[in-house]
This record gives sequence, C-alpha cells and structure tokens, in this order.
Amino acid sequence: MLARERVLQSLIELTQGPAGLTPVELGARVLDIGLALIDCDGVALTAPRHRDSIRMLRGREPQHYEPEPMPRDGTPFLRLIARMSHPLLVADLAVEPRAAAEDRFPGLTCGPALFVPFGSRETSLGCLGAYRRQGASPFGREDARTLTLLATSASLALDNRRLAKDLQKLAVTDDLTQVYNYRYLKTALRRELRRAARFRQQLSVVMIDVDSLKAYNDVNGHLRGSLLLKELAGLCVEQVRTFDVMAKYGGDEFTIILPQTNRQGAIVVAERVRAAVAEHAFALAPPGRITVSLGVATFPEDGQDPMGLLQAADHALYLAKRRGRNRVECVEDMAA
Repeated sequence: MLARERVLQSLIELTQGPAGLTPVELGARVLDIGLALIDCDGVALTAPRHRDSIRMLRGREPQHYEPEPMPRDGTPFLRLIARMSHPLLVADLAVEPRAAAEDRFPGLTCGPALFVPFGSRETSLGCLGAYRRQGASPFGREDARTLTLLATSASLALDNRRLAKDLQKLAVTDDLTQVYNYRYLKTALRRELRRAARFRQQLSVVMIDVDSLKAYNDVNGHLRGSLLLKELAGLCVEQVRTFDVMAKYGGDEFTIILPQTNRQGAIVVAERVRAAVAEHAFALAPPGRITVSLGVATFPEDGQDPMGLLQAADHALYLAKRRGRNRVECVEDMAA
C-alpha cells in the first residue's frame, strides 16, 4: 500500500503546477520520479520539440548527462514503439536486433529494458525508457504499469503547459492579425516607459494607418480586407527588431514600440515600414495602391506617459494623412 501511495503522490506532484517549468525542467522532474519509482539503473526520456526531439538521461551514478537533440521522428526503434502504442519489455537489449546504439543507455552494459510511448497520436510521440544492467532481473508487468502511469502523467503535464502558454498568448494577441492586441500594447508601453525613465533612455512609438482601406473593401469585400490587414501586419513585423513591440491599435491602425530609439532612429524604421508596404504586391490591388501613413513620437520630449505619447504619435499620423498620405511625419514637424 505504501508503494502505491508513493506512486500516486509522485504523479500528483508532477501534474500540479508544471506550467512555469521549461520543457527541460519538466523532463528532469520526470526522470527523477522515474528513478524513484522504478528499480532500474537509468531512465531516458525522448520528447518532441518544435523542429526536433530531445533526449534526456538520468542514472544512479552521480554523472551529469546533457540533453541531446535528436531528429524529429526519433530513431527507427522509437518509431516502432510509437506504432505499438503499448509498453515494450526487452529481456536483453544487447541482443535486441531492432535497437541501435543510440537507443541504449551510455556507459551501462546492456541488460533488461522497458520502453513506453510518450505523448499522443495527435502530437509527435516520444518515449520513456528504463534500463537495468546485464544480469539483472527482467522488468515485469508492475514496472510497465508504473512507467506507463508516469508517461501518461508527464504527457498530461506537458499538454497543460502548452495549453497555459496558448491561453496566455491568446489573451494578448489580436485574433485577426496575430500581432499583440491593444491590452498588451498599454501594458508593454507602461513597462518600457518605466525602464526608459529609470535608465534615462529615449523611446519612440510609431503609429501606422492603412491608406484607402475602405475603397479596397468596397471593391473586394471585407473578408479580403481582413486578409490584407493580416498580411500587412506580418510585413511590418519583418521590418522591426525582435524586442520591438508591434500591436493592433484600432480597426486598421497599428502601433510599434521602439525601446532605446531616438526620433531619427524611429523615422528610419517608419520609413522602412512605409517602403516595404508600398512596394509589396497585395492581392487584387495594383502595385503601390496599398500604402500606409505613419506618425512618430519620442519619449521624453513628445510625451511623458503612455497616453501622452500615443496622442502625440496620433497627431503626427494625422499630419501625414493631411499632407498626402504614404509618408512619415513626427511631432516636431507639426509646427512647420
């Protein structure tokens, strides 16, 4: 009864609160639990990532094993286990013809082994394995049951982590354009302004408005207009740095936050965005028909707080519209 309670408690600890762990930290926890629950000399976890897989190891000996990248589909032996969809008990891995060297535990003389698929058929499958030294007794059904429970709980914990991450992204992302939404824009701008004030740095914002979108919608329909906005947003993101913030501001307006950027630097970025849009071939529009107007404002000279800075950029955008569209204007130009 004590052993059963220990298994259940370990699985509960694994599935509770894993969202804050990185995949590597979660994998390390799974391996630690595996060593505690299974009488073995080593455990291995192979789990899929975005473009590849990762293999992690933990042994009884105090030796550190670095996580190793693997091909996305794993080894032929791992793919075989995935197709079986049930635990595989191997009496002696040394004479198992389907297993290659990379399927064994490094530094451990091959002996009994136990493999359990990790994941689900909706996602790429990985594998959880346990290893014993040569001459040790084979793994039994109870071992297979325990390792299966651990693999299932680990898969659930990983799915929960992905779900929490997806929900967090949904909360700050505009559904249509897939850039940040207005809620996140306000939060990010407050954060970046505090940082800029603390370190006495400049910060700029660029307000973007699509020219003549209504005429495009009238001819091609609002669905086409929505697709155009999504394409345009992706085009703008390509013109800025990874730590800049691109967000939806309104119906066809966007805002870019440019940390550590003075007025002239922001004008250069804005002009790069303007040119990229003007030169892009959008569907059902003649070349150069789809353009953007842009307004630039800079902290601290144009605004001291988020609302003041956004209003200044909006005034500069209005000036760009008034002076002919498809152009960049800044606050200092308003007095001209």
